[in-house]
Amino acid sequence: MLDFDSYYRAMASRDARFDGSFYVAVTTTGVYCRPVCGSRTPKPENVRFFRIAAAAEAAGFRACRRCRPEAAPSSPEWNVRGDLVARALRLIAGGAVDEIGVAGVARQLAVSERHLHRQLVAEVGVGPLALALNRRTQVARLLIESSALLLSEVALAAGYSSVRQFNDGMRAAFGCSPTELRRACGARADQRAGDRSPGRSGPLVLRLRYRPPFDGAGMVAWLRERAVPGVEETDGNRYRRTLRLPRGSGTAELDLTVAASARGRTGQQHVTLRLTLADLRDVTAAVRRCRDLLDLDADPAAIGDALRPDPWLGPLVRAAPGLRMPGCTHGFEPALRVVLEQFASLTDVRAVCTRMAAHCGEPVTAAGEGRPCRLFPSAGALADSDPAAFGLAGRPAAAVRALAGAVAAEKLSLERDADREETAARLRELPGVSEWAVQRIAMHALGDPDAFAPQDPQVRAAAKALGLAGGRGAGRLAEHARAWQPWRSYAALHLREAAPPR
Repeated sequence: MLDFDSYYRAMASRDARFDGSFYVAVTTTGVYCRPVCGSRTPKPENVRFFRIAAAAEAAGFRACRRCRPEAAPSSPEWNVRGDLVARALRLIAGGAVDEIGVAGVARQLAVSERHLHRQLVAEVGVGPLALALNRRTQVARLLIESSALLLSEVALAAGYSSVRQFNDGMRAAFGCSPTELRRACGARADQRAGDRSPGRSGPLVLRLRYRPPFDGAGMVAWLRERAVPGVEETDGNRYRRTLRLPRGSGTAELDLTVAASARGRTGQQHVTLRLTLADLRDVTAAVRRCRDLLDLDADPAAIGDALRPDPWLGPLVRAAPGLRMPGCTHGFEPALRVVLEQFASLTDVRAVCTRMAAHCGEPVTAAGEGRPCRLFPSAGALADSDPAAFGLAGRPAAAVRALAGAVAAEKLSLERDADREETAARLRELPGVSEWAVQRIAMHALGDPDAFAPQDPQVRAAAKALGLAGGRGAGRLAEHARAWQPWRSYAALHLREAAPPR
């Protein structure tokens, strides 16, 4: 944490590097803002600083209508950290309190409710309920301003138990009713469209903001190379896929055209998301997973500043300044792909995954016409299947069965809120899972920004081609990579992208 003077200087300079890392509350107006807000700089005696927006709201401040704090990317600090508080914040941001309650969140983190509350208050100033309330208001405002849903549907999708609770929460957070908020953003009733049948929603068009730069072209190329027909597809700079969600299924279309054309350096700093959901209440989980997939909460400027001085890595970073770590919408999917990549080429892995989806993938009830229509197979479905049906035998078959069985039996968690060290230890116990596979799973499934394996064949090939660490083997490379902490995952990705074709 910074001291008051450092926070104030960052706010006064409108330093974009701190956007989302803290919030500024002005006692004379009762409003809290992002540090990049264009309003007049308040006097130091009239300012309070908060690490998260929920703490400012709990203290009685309402969100600024000019800079819209709820639209800022979340702090990258919580992605870097893997401790209890960071894991709890990731769970709550995904809507876990609405799904399983505070008690369920505590059980998932293997702590008591009291300890969870105490740790959150000590670290960010508020407990899990206040964080969940803040998440609801953020989702509600996003839907009010970006979609054509009826306000009663917005209340349901955001997690409110009643319209009255919805109205009270929005007034407390933004100083106006939902109707006034929609009127202010110019929404019109005749724009409303979509299926109004029970439990269904029409397409929701939302904007996912990020910190520039963003190498959208590189992200689309990565996704295109690995797309499994029936589950996902690319069309130009658009990516579509099916989603397995807590209450049902859905499809997502991510338009990276702006990011791909300018790499996020100028212009609009958002990705357009079009969602079709079987249950509106899954909107929070769907948005969270799409953000994780594209690594939209990363801070590429900070990552670049840390990696660019390296004489070998610097040219790669300068060539792709907005490179993001491709994530996932469900942790089992990239883990399975990585395990298979140990034994086969990327093309062959894609073919195996296509056969798996055809045999075991469930149909998506909310799929649009001509769109991806099957879910990627669940761990339980693959654990009960014969690997020979997918063309697998021997060690690859044993490795897939072991991974699927461990996840299906809930002995292994591959989600973003999992304990990274515990997950890595359990992966190492599985047959056919190498150390470099463990680290790649940590990168793409768990979102660990500091995973690194010098044994990774692509990393070693790139290092050898660049003359990195004198070409003296994994030990020397691991020693050199210490200077890249805590961003070794991104360093490894730059090296893998520069590796000679296999």
